Formats: sequence, structure tokens, C-alpha cells
Amino acid sequence: MALITQLDTDVSSRFFQPLRQVYPKTEARYACRAISDLDYAVLGTLRCMSHAKTGHEFLQHHIDHGREGATVDHFFKALKSGRRLANLTSLNAELGEVMKEKVADPFQGLEELKGFDFYAADGHYQKAACFDPKPTKDGQSRVATGHFFRLNLRTDHVDHLDLSRPTDGKKKEHDMTVIKRTEVKTWRNGAKVGRKVLIAWDKACIDYLQWDYLKHRAIYFVTQEKINSAATQISTDITDRSDSRNEGVVSDYFVGRGNGPLLRRVVYTDPRDGTTYTYITNEMTLPAWAIVLIYKQRWNIEKVFYQFKSKMEERKSWASSEEAKQAHGVFECLTHNLALLFELELKQREEIEDEVESEKKEKREPHLKNRAGTAMKKARNFINEIVRKATHRTQRFIRWLRAALYREVPWCDAVARLSEVWGKKC
Repeated sequence: MALITQLDTDVSSRFFQPLRQVYPKTEARYACRAISDLDYAVLGTLRCMSHAKTGHEFLQHHIDHGREGATVDHFFKALKSGRRLANLTSLNAELGEVMKEKVADPFQGLEELKGFDFYAADGHYQKAACFDPKPTKDGQSRVATGHFFRLNLRTDHVDHLDLSRPTDGKKKEHDMTVIKRTEVKTWRNGAKVGRKVLIAWDKACIDYLQWDYLKHRAIYFVTQEKINSAATQISTDITDRSDSRNEGVVSDYFVGRGNGPLLRRVVYTDPRDGTTYTYITNEMTLPAWAIVLIYKQRWNIEKVFYQFKSKMEERKSWASSEEAKQAHGVFECLTHNLALLFELELKQREEIEDEVESEKKEKREPHLKNRAGTAMKKARNFINEIVRKATHRTQRFIRWLRAALYREVPWCDAVARLSEVWGKKC
């Protein structure tokens, strides 16, 4: 038995129920008396949810709310443990299986996409930990901690791929270096034989030879083409003009570079503001609208990063060891995934919605602008309309959850308070 007092309010019991559900299936389990694997997972998630700027501040807040025995020594020693990191990573992976069952797949009704898993992946940087070593040159700041995350576009499950490991005095590691060292098994992420994996990444992922290597393992990439791309057109336009879903697609060509691998270039103009985008991919079978649609969903991972940084206030590494930094990244994923599942349960079982957000969205729509400041028209097309979902939780929900997890109140009272926060009309 663990020695710490567990968090056992009505809200916390339901919020962390998915962890208790999947824990028996996880790898690297161990019955530690000081702090159990589940208590460790709960503590790290609570820290991501809290306002605390340091581990000491968080644990003092935790103890002040009647949870004794969770010491700084226990928590920071656990962060350094490779065994705990393996269990935490396995725990988050098992949550992904739960989310496949419970989260509505926005691509479910699209027959052409049935044989694919879709992901968005990218790097996200946080300030260095207080005790990270400084660079050798005088006056330089500590190197920021780089995390690489992956978002499942079908389920919104987020997992942690790797850390940035810059060398030769560099402050960042190139995305392609991370892509190349990541194992095929990791990229496949449990996909069955015969199923394809398509990953949307930003322009930093372009390496046509590596793409060709991964293509032979049923792993594909799509990104925006760089201006200086040397890929030349080698086919006629293959766009299916009879398919209304291709509205906005300007052209769809096969392209290549000398004796290099065959690629595909899809050009799309958004009817809402007239902006033209050029996409490059090594996937040859999907219709043009699907290539555009998947890449447009890449922006959802940026929204997740915004949630980490601005809503959860995770802007600085917790500790200096590599295991601790990776654990921090996995805890952020756990927090996102648990919050999404919990909000979904509230909406389904309690039948309440964030009406404040719905009203704000309606008021914002006539005034929407793109990143260049160009006004967005009300033009509707299939690509812009088919997938409409909230990838991250609102600040109102996170504020309520942050307090509700610790409040010793009946479930009905906690839900009543959330209804007020969400502006439910009686």
C-alpha cells in the first residue's frame, strides 16, 4: 500500500477513472510503497492542472488540501525513474485505446479514408529547468527543452514522441533528425498490416529520400511545399472535377526531382479569403480534397500546444534529467487526454454544453480573419465544413476543473457549478 493520502473527491474519482481502468494492462508496473504508479500519475496530472510555478509550491498546495505524505523527495525521485517513465508512457498509450472507443471520429463517414490513420506531429519548446547546465560560452542562456508530440486526428489522443537532443552547440535539433531516429514501430503506432499512416508536419519535415524509405513501410507524409522546391511536374492534372468535394482544388500533379522518388503536388485556394496553398505528399491514392483536408487539421496540434502553454501554464521544464523532461511531456499528454474524456462524459451523461463558447463562436464568425489579417468570407465548401470540432478545452472548463478536483462536494453540486460556468439557461 502507498503511504500518501489519495485524492478521492467525487470529481477526482470520475476524472481519474480511466487511469484506474487501464493500469492493469500497462507495462513496467511495480507495487512501490512510497508512491504507487497511479498516485504518481495523478500527482503529475494535478501539477499540470495547477497554477503552481514550482514542484515545491504544487506539493504544498496539495498537502494543504488534506493530502499528506506526498513529499518533494518522493515526487522528484520518481521523475528520474526510467521504470516509472516506461509505465507512464504505457498508461498514456492505453488511454489512446479508450479514446478510440469513446471519441467520435470526424472522418468516420468518409469511405475513401477508411484504410488510414491520420496524425499531426510537431515540436514544442519550453524554458529550461532551473538547474539545467548553462552552455560553455559566457553570457548564453540555458538551452530550451524541446518536445516532439503527436496528435491522432481521429481521436484527439496526444502522445509524446521524443525530446530534442541538439549537438555541436546548437540550441535546437532539426525535425528531420528526430523523424529519422524514430522507429518504424513508433510511427505505425499499432496500425495493423495493410493499414496506412499519414502524418501532417510543417515544412521542416521535407526529406524526400526518408519519405521514400518510410513509404515502403506504409508511412506517408504531407506538408506545405517550400518555395525553393526543385520538384518538377511530370503528369497532367489528375483532379477529379466531377467530385464537388474538390471545390477549391486548383491542380493535382505528380512531380519529381531527377531520379528521385515520385511525389505529388496539390494546389488549393481557400474560397473564404483567396489564399493559395501548395501541398507536397508521397501518398498517391487519396483524392485531392483529402490531402488538403488532412493538412488543414495539422493546425489542431498548435491548439494543443497553446493549451499546454497558456491554459495549463506549462512553460518551463520541471527538472533537469532526461527522464524527468520526458515524463513532463507525457504528463501534459495525460492531462489533455483525461480532460477531453472527462468533458465528453459530462456532455453525454449530464447533457450540458458550454453555451458561453457557442455564443462567442457565433459572434466571432462574421469578423474572422486569416493570419495575414485578410477577412474571411462566408463561402462554404466541403473541405472547410466537414470537420468541425474543438481540439482543446476552454479556459472556463480548466478553471472549474482545477478547483473541482479538490473540492469535497457532492457530484451534483460540482456539476451545478459547471452549468453556471458554461452559462446553462434554466
